[in-house]
Amino acid sequence: MDFIFAAVVFGIFVLISLLIDRGKKDDKVLKRLRDHWGKLPENSHTDFDFRRISVFFREYGKKNARYYIDDTTWNDLEMDKLYALINSTHTSMGDEVLYSLLRTPLYDSISMEERLALIEYWEENPQVRESVQMLLERFGKYRDKGASTLMGDTEHLKLRKGNWFRLLTFLPLLAIPVIFANVGFGMLLLILSIGFNVLYHERAIKEIDSKISIVTSAVAIIALADRIAGLDLKGVPRINTRLNDLLKSLREVARKGSPSLFINKEVIDDPSTLPKMIFLIDIWSYQASVLLLKQKVDEFAQLFEIIGLLDATISLASYRKTLEKWCVPKIEWEHDQGINSINAFNVRHPMVKNCVGNPVLLNKPVLITGSNASGKSTYLKTVAINTLMAHTIGTCLAESWTSVPLFPITSMALRDSILDGESYFIAEIKSFKRIFSAVNPRIKCLCIVDEVLRGTNTIERIAASSRVLESLARQNICLMAATHDQELADILEEIFENMHFEEIVTDSEVSFDYRVKEGRATTRNAIKLLKVMGFDPKIVSDCMDAVAHFEATRHWKRIEEKPELPG
Repeated sequence: MDFIFAAVVFGIFVLISLLIDRGKKDDKVLKRLRDHWGKLPENSHTDFDFRRISVFFREYGKKNARYYIDDTTWNDLEMDKLYALINSTHTSMGDEVLYSLLRTPLYDSISMEERLALIEYWEENPQVRESVQMLLERFGKYRDKGASTLMGDTEHLKLRKGNWFRLLTFLPLLAIPVIFANVGFGMLLLILSIGFNVLYHERAIKEIDSKISIVTSAVAIIALADRIAGLDLKGVPRINTRLNDLLKSLREVARKGSPSLFINKEVIDDPSTLPKMIFLIDIWSYQASVLLLKQKVDEFAQLFEIIGLLDATISLASYRKTLEKWCVPKIEWEHDQGINSINAFNVRHPMVKNCVGNPVLLNKPVLITGSNASGKSTYLKTVAINTLMAHTIGTCLAESWTSVPLFPITSMALRDSILDGESYFIAEIKSFKRIFSAVNPRIKCLCIVDEVLRGTNTIERIAASSRVLESLARQNICLMAATHDQELADILEEIFENMHFEEIVTDSEVSFDYRVKEGRATTRNAIKLLKVMGFDPKIVSDCMDAVAHFEATRHWKRIEEKPELPG
């Protein structure tokens, strides 16, 4: 009795010690969460494995979205950098759903209002938010090693040997009655069946080793969802209801696929491993989990999305706290044809420090001219990114933002493709073709073009650019284009509104105010930059004379060959 009493006391002491230690760890985690709230994470886009992070988008988000941002637009806008800037998620699910969220803008008012309500819920309810964050933080990142691949084909999870394990499981049991009839033969059969099962077990475990993490991650995600559901998120009833409904269907997966069953231990360290090997218990459990997950893949995808959405929207609420000036965009879901496509003030680029704010007033196509480095491309990206943010995270870096529903698509930072054997001009043509293909009667496209068809000769560029832009302008498109070709401003004057950026040039430097102005550009800076950068004054003056001659005659003066000076 004394021994039992001592063992009980010791057990209680150990339990209390563990609880105290857990409490101290939780206190440290909570302090860290509070310290990091409302601060930008110290991320770089190079820190993220976007091939892994994009799995949920490719396998589920993209397939279930009516509209999604294509790779060209995503890369033009450098959205990997924005993703890194705003991502303070705690789990791999949050990583993947945040990425998918940014690539699948919403175009119905109900879904957008629900997302805004969820972000605002975390802002207004810090205690509930911190409780959810604690659970997410305990789960952590990189524990989800491929669970999002379950949204795709699950056939690769099955054992190649099929159902042999079902028969092999009973071989040791069949040897027992044989022992009573013939001890020697029965024992031999028992030893052989045990040995064969152990070998089969080891080979099967090696085969499914990389797949086990997918199943165990799925089980762990279901367990996490169960704990979050226990918090009873009454402030977001639709999320709460969906979470509980999905768990009713998925708890069976968690029961049959307990992660502890798949831990491959040595027999000497854990004697319970031996019966698992003999009777192939964890193989049964693995196969049962795979079968259930295959049957419930859609429910699991929805659960994955909800957990990721909770994590992602907490991250977005924190991002809002880092901003000094921002607004919730007003989307005119029902609008008259004559309304401005965008009516916004003091709009800024989220990734440019000390960005100069500019108005965006679009009621007709806009052609932007201006000098090199004056701000044209940044302005175009600013409009496109804020449009995308309006339809994804419900946050714009602007004093105010009102727009009709707009789907952004761009053609800005194209490159030659040596491997595909494509020239720059071919890449441009394909990029424009996809824009025409994206036009639809339901949602107006925000089409952003930087330097139209720059990859060909001047005469054909002007002719083709003007006609392509004119054709786009007559589609269901809100069009903004930037160019160095002043001829386009003349040709398209009746259709496009002209805007420009300009520079301030002195003898020693060229500076910019980065303010968009009405009308076409009247200044140029390329030759002036040659002077500022210290080029031979003779080259600079010859350049200026050539420009003056062309403007006077509309012809370029031929450069005559000069005799070499005697050496």
